[in-house]
Formats: sequence, C-alpha cells, structure tokens
Amino acid sequence: SFGGKSMSDSFGSSGQSNFGSSNNNNGNSMQSFGGKSMSDSFGSSGQSNFGSSNINNGNSMRSASFNSHSSRPEGNKQSSFHSYPDPHQQTQTSLQQLPNLSIAQDSTGQLFQGLRGQSMGKSMASSSGSGVLNRDQFFNVKNPMSNHQSNPIAEEIRTGLQCASYGGPHSEAEYSELIYWQDFPSDATFTSPYYNPHERTKYLTFEMDGSGWNNIRLGFENMMLLAHSMGRTLVIPPKRQIAHGMPDIHGSKTISFDDFYDIKAINAKQNGFNIISMEDFLERESVSGNLKSMTTGEVIYPPNNQIDWNNQRLEPLLSYINIISRTFNWNPKDCVLAFSAKGTDDQHLFSMMADVLIEKDGRPFPDYSEFQGKPVNVDGPTQERLREVLAGRRKICMYDSKMHAANDVVHFKAEENEERLILPFYAFMFWEDWRQQLFAMRFVRDNLVYNDAIFCLAARMVNTIRDYVRQRSPENAEGLYDAIHIRRRDFQSQFPSTEMSANTILAGIQDDIHPGSTIYISTDERDPTFFEPLRQVYDLKFIGDFGDMLKGVNPQLFGLAEQIVASRSRVFFGTYYSSFSAYIARLRGYYSVKENQPGHTSGALQNTYYLPSKWKREMSIYQAVHVPFYAREFPIAWRDIDKL
Repeated sequence: SFGGKSMSDSFGSSGQSNFGSSNNNNGNSMQSFGGKSMSDSFGSSGQSNFGSSNINNGNSMRSASFNSHSSRPEGNKQSSFHSYPDPHQQTQTSLQQLPNLSIAQDSTGQLFQGLRGQSMGKSMASSSGSGVLNRDQFFNVKNPMSNHQSNPIAEEIRTGLQCASYGGPHSEAEYSELIYWQDFPSDATFTSPYYNPHERTKYLTFEMDGSGWNNIRLGFENMMLLAHSMGRTLVIPPKRQIAHGMPDIHGSKTISFDDFYDIKAINAKQNGFNIISMEDFLERESVSGNLKSMTTGEVIYPPNNQIDWNNQRLEPLLSYINIISRTFNWNPKDCVLAFSAKGTDDQHLFSMMADVLIEKDGRPFPDYSEFQGKPVNVDGPTQERLREVLAGRRKICMYDSKMHAANDVVHFKAEENEERLILPFYAFMFWEDWRQQLFAMRFVRDNLVYNDAIFCLAARMVNTIRDYVRQRSPENAEGLYDAIHIRRRDFQSQFPSTEMSANTILAGIQDDIHPGSTIYISTDERDPTFFEPLRQVYDLKFIGDFGDMLKGVNPQLFGLAEQIVASRSRVFFGTYYSSFSAYIARLRGYYSVKENQPGHTSGALQNTYYLPSKWKREMSIYQAVHVPFYAREFPIAWRDIDKL
C-alpha cells in the first residue's frame, strides 16, 4: 500500500465503533447520470465480444462481493436512506431491529455495545432539575428524517444548505456556521487548456480504492482534478461494496460517490467538465464500436456487451478497460505531475526542473523545512512555487498534448502499488498557471462538499451539543465544546507509534482542554471502560448519545457527520496518520479563513492538534508539503486560495 497507508482508515476512523462507535464508511447507491438503467445484452452475431476468458495480460484483479442496489429517490419515492435488502448480508441483524441505538454492527457483522456519556447509564448532566438535558432527553432528540420523504436532487448551483428537505434545522442561523464553501462565478467557466469541445470526447476512467471512505475520498479528489486538468470526461465507476466500514440500515455496504456528493449539481455547474456513469460510457462508446485495443487496433466490445456493472464482479470489466485505455505509471512519491499553462509547450518545465537539480542559481535543492512559517506567495514565480512542493522529489511527470491526442481513454487503477493515489491532490499535482492552481483548490473546497443530508445531520448534532453545553454551563453562552478523534484497533498495528493508553491521551490534552469541559469523542474503540480516566475529568459525548436523532439515518453517513461536528469544536485533537483526522483539520482550515481566525493568513491552525504528543503542533505553523503525504493535510489547501 502507498507509503504503508492503512487500507482500513475509513469512516469515523475505520472500525468507527462509536455508534456508540462503529466502522463508518458511507452510502448506498449510484444514480446513472443519464437516467439509464439497461440490462439488455447488445451482442449480435458477427461481433467479437470481449470476454474475460480471452484475456490474460498479467494483471491481478482483486475480487469483491457486491450487493443489491438502490438508486437515489425522485419526487415522493422512499427516502434515500433506505435500500433494498442485501442478499449477501441476510445473516446480519438489521440496525432497524436493534433494541437500542447504542448497539451497532461493525464491518464483520459482530454486535457490540456502543459508547455513551457518563458511564452509559448516568445522567448526562452533573445535576438534575436545573434545566439541563438529562440522559433520556438527550438520547431521544427526535430525528426529523425518520418519517420524512426526500425531495428530488436540486438542479441549481449549491451556495448554502437546504435542510428543510432533510428534516431541519429550519432556521438559517442554526446551520449557517457550517457553510464554508463559496460560489465564484468565474470558476464555473474555467476550463483546462486541453479541453476542446470540438474534438472527439476524451475520457478518464478509474477504480474506487479498496479501502475505507477517507482513502476513497482522497482518490476521488485526485480523479476529479485529473479529469478537469486533462480536459477529459470523468467516468464514475460502478457502485461497489466498500471494504471497511459500517453497513447501511439493511446490512449492505454498497456505496457510490453520489451517496455523499451532489454529483449531478457539480456536473450542471461546471462548464468544460463533464461527468457520466460507467453505464453511460459503455453504452455511448463501447457497444457502439468506438473503442479499440491499444495494442492491435481491433474494435473491442465489453464482455457480453454488458453495460450495467453495479453490484457485480468487476474483473471482466476492468480487464476490458485495461485493453482499451492507457495507464500512466506515475508514482507520487517519485515525481510531481505538472500541467503546463498552455497545454502545448512543456519543455520549459523540464528545463526549470533541471535548473533546480543542478542548483543553477546557487541555492541548494529545496527541503520542505526552509518554507516553515515562510510560505511562497500563491501567485509567486512558477519556479518558486515548484520548489515549495517538491518534497524531496527530483523529477516531474508531465501530461502533454501528444498524450492527450493519442489516448481517447486513460485509466487509473487502485491496486496496492506505488501509483495508488491516496494522498492530497495538491501533494501530487502542480499547475504552472497559479490561477489554475488556485482554481483547483477552490474546486475541491466549493464542489466536493458532503451533501445536504450529511451536513444537515451534522447541524442537528452541533446544535444539540451546543444547547446541552449552554444548559450545563450557563457561562458558556456560545455552547463551545471540544473534540477528539482516537484511532485504535487495527490502526495501532499498522502505525505502532500511535498506540496510546487513556492516561496518555489525558496527559496529551489536559493543557489545552479545561477540566469539566464537554468533549465529543469519535473513535473506533469498542471497550466502554477505555475512556474512564478521561471521564473522571471531562464530560464525554459519543455518537451513541444522539439516540432517536439517528433513527432512520443511514449509518454510513455517521462518520462524515462526525467529521463536521469535530471541525466545529473549539479545540480538536486528531490521531496522526489518520486520513479521517486529516480531513477534519482541512475543514478547520476552511473555517479558519472564513472566520478570520488567528493565524489564518499564514495557514496555521492554532487550536488543531495531533496525538501522540510528539506531533501535537504539526498544524500550529505553516509547513510545506512533505512525506508522508497521507499523514496530515497542509495549509496550501486553504491559505489565500481566493485570489483571482
């Protein structure tokens, strides 16, 4: 795996057993963007259908189990939080059948007791009769979604939240603090130098990473920007079963990207960038005979002319894609992928890199430490910006006009190798045009935003915590709370340096979180007694404390909502190396700019820390991108990215 990255660093921590703790991945379904739902075979006599039995190209394809599917509802159809029963999970107990929401299932189907505040049985308040929400009141805040019928996907550009469609909050004041994204009209018309609406459509296909959600998310961000930068139409892979994380309320672990993002709205908003489903791609290009073998030039058809591969074994499809596409062997640990400003002349970038290597200007080869606290201006000279992101890499990879013209389809794999793109996009890609670089940063911030169902759930959780804290501590008029994300279980074996006892955690946070404070804990720890040393000092809350608010909600959304909840805390401590914690830090970076928090002009985050304590202040001062890329996020993602 890339840099030893955990294959199971998934939602809520991978094994997010805090449903009271549970392994959170996300989602149910993938909508065919063309509205196409075809199962017919298009084979006819005389056609040479490509079948997996005819190919042996040495590629080792990973098998997966696929579940039955559901698609996003329209009009008055049933809520998108419900899916068809999964025939592969019939032995598992549905969460709807569980007697208490503090009981959840992990990825193996094993039942476990979820963590709850105050030893799971005491009042959440330190005293009763004082207007404080007691245990039963807090646990049973009703979920407005439980009897709610979802609305159609919005066509308009997303600039806020539409929580009324998801059961609240209904007041803008109750969710406005969560909105960090913006609408730059000029971004909607920004196109790549390689985009040409008059040429034959070029495509980018990719495989969903085989690990947990936050690694999948990192890969998806890379694919979105690769497709845009290459001027290609992005082909969304078939929905598939996620390897790590919680099943939905019916036991299915099948997900697709439009379970978590409003793909349709992104597609409608962005000119010069198109997104289609694999089903539409195969119908448009493959069964029409438009795709040929890259080696023989022979027209190749998909296996059995099949176009619907949702919830099915993907090896035959991936073998076919490998035959008709070009794969680039770009290793992000060895090279920076550079895009020239004009899409034609790229030799000057190689010359620029050569000058850095031979130290032509007398300066030594750059080390990331020389940029600590001293970021390069976002609109600075190209060579200076390149030096800042090299991170020890001594070569650049290049996508050029010849590659663009010669390859109708390019494909990115998700195998466990050095080319696996589970790192922040800005640690891999570099754009010569600083305007395009900042567009890329804003594109991710303003478009790859969790959907309204997730944000509105998070808003209800944040409001509930804030109301509880205000009642518990009237002097805390803002309802400020703190948050911690603790990864344990398999993560400790993959990253032994992150193993911590509860007393170690307590020692690491007590200088920054006052005794008696309310702390929201997101964790995959299953033992309800593990956090007892912290409970003696702090008022602890877990996702299991939200009771009825979670009924009817897809458990695969919990981890994403927890990330938002943690991002709005006063102080946050994450687990180093965890991409779940890292994304919380990035969100906090976005909010720091929106709210003009101390340090935001330099990209520093003053109240965002890591555990174990040797990494505590990683975010406290500007640092340039450096290895391991996946261990944390970097301020280049949010610092001064609104310059036009």
